[in-house]
Amino acid sequence: MSDRLNEFLLQLSGALPDNGPGSGDPHRFHWIAAADELEISAILMALEHLPDDFPRERRIYLDSALNLVAMRLREDPDLPLELIPRITALYRRWGAEHPLRHLLLPWLTANGTIEALSQFADLIADDPPNRTAAAAVGFAPLMRDGDFNAEALYPRLLDSLQHLSVAALVLDLSNFLFRTGRLTTHPAAGVSGQLIDLLGGITTRLGKMEETSELTPEKLQVMRAQVSEGVAMAVALCDALALIDDKNAIGKLNQVLELSHRQLQCEAAAALARMGVEEGTKHLAEMAKHPVARLRALKFAEEIDQLESIDEEWKSPVARAEGELALWLSQETQFGLPPHELELVDQRELSWPGFDDPQMCYLFKYAFHMPAGSFHSLGMVGPLTHSFAADLTPWKPEDAYAAFAGWQSEHQDIFESEPGEWQEAQKQLADSLATRLQSEGYEIIQIIKLGYFFGDVRLVAVVRQVVGALPGVAVADLRTTTFYSSEGTDRPIGPHEAYMMHKGRELLASFNPNTFGM
Repeated sequence: MSDRLNEFLLQLSGALPDNGPGSGDPHRFHWIAAADELEISAILMALEHLPDDFPRERRIYLDSALNLVAMRLREDPDLPLELIPRITALYRRWGAEHPLRHLLLPWLTANGTIEALSQFADLIADDPPNRTAAAAVGFAPLMRDGDFNAEALYPRLLDSLQHLSVAALVLDLSNFLFRTGRLTTHPAAGVSGQLIDLLGGITTRLGKMEETSELTPEKLQVMRAQVSEGVAMAVALCDALALIDDKNAIGKLNQVLELSHRQLQCEAAAALARMGVEEGTKHLAEMAKHPVARLRALKFAEEIDQLESIDEEWKSPVARAEGELALWLSQETQFGLPPHELELVDQRELSWPGFDDPQMCYLFKYAFHMPAGSFHSLGMVGPLTHSFAADLTPWKPEDAYAAFAGWQSEHQDIFESEPGEWQEAQKQLADSLATRLQSEGYEIIQIIKLGYFFGDVRLVAVVRQVVGALPGVAVADLRTTTFYSSEGTDRPIGPHEAYMMHKGRELLASFNPNTFGM
């Protein structure tokens, strides 16, 4: 047994202390990503003999091993065939409540043999992970253009359509394999009637949710999760029924068009258009008018060679940029819904850090109107699509572009350090700059950080002007002080956004010396 394997097995078993030499090194077990077959067999044997009450504090080593073996299999998927049923047995023994058992699934799908895929299909049909995000880990290797026998998954995999956590994943995979030519017949063609019934049920359920009002925050959160699951399933169903070309689905697809969810309307309209139903093409043209659905509608129209049916107004670069920002803002990681107002405030071509050619940049003002009040800000589309939680509307377009450039900037000579990280020389420099700020009429509320910009050093501090009591952020280098006011909005930029704007101004001015006045 190699020393590295022995160390890992001892750490997993608890025979080595968690705070021992090298225990804090996150890379010390990365050799597993290149482990040989004997080492993988030994790791699997250790996993098989883990106790049911495996301590939570050692789960980090288990998580590391499972992920790293999956990485190794992506590069070299061969495994001794006798290991495949053992992996399956371990998955079943760990049970549905085990927080990491889903990480065993990519061991099978990355292997890609008929035996491994058959076992995977059995597990997904009989005992799938209870969370879609967890199950997706096992499906990911199959969504790549790998060399595996896709027919080994079917028809068994279709038995999992009864499980909500994996049904959309199974349909998405089936659609992908058929669309890319890996399968000559859509695997769900024989159960299209079941798919039509599923779509009808989901459409009815989503329609009832749209009529629901006066929810508590807790119920709203649950309903959002249900809507998200329903939408994912409905999207996969629309795509599958269009690929199967079952005309019996036309009635249910027309019902989807009556929902208020614009993404689903686009999916149903595209499915109808692929089936030759003129109403589908017309509805796609209508959807292109809505920013949040525009890019999807344009994509579908182009796929069916019906782009000319959409007005030129909605195909322009500005309209596409507007659609990109609306889609970004509607993501669950942002606001979770499209903005109620969206307006172009500036567009210009700029030389942008990190790009060889000039980039067309768009700046939009957007607004969300909520029961608790309205939120306004500026969002950018171009070399990046982004917005801040702070309100940038009081600032000039040039300042907004600078904030985005500063946020995106990455360079070894552009970095920051906070007070807890300072050495004595840095503390003395910060004290000196803070003293100068006070002499210039600023009351220091909080010192935030030192910013390093190609050899230049700046102090960033939250301050208040003594005369007028105007709050804001001061950025002071060895020569000058720049003040960023917090007035003009109830969501002003903070010290981090102010410093992004500060360094972004210098970056854009250096890239656009003749055209960008900062």
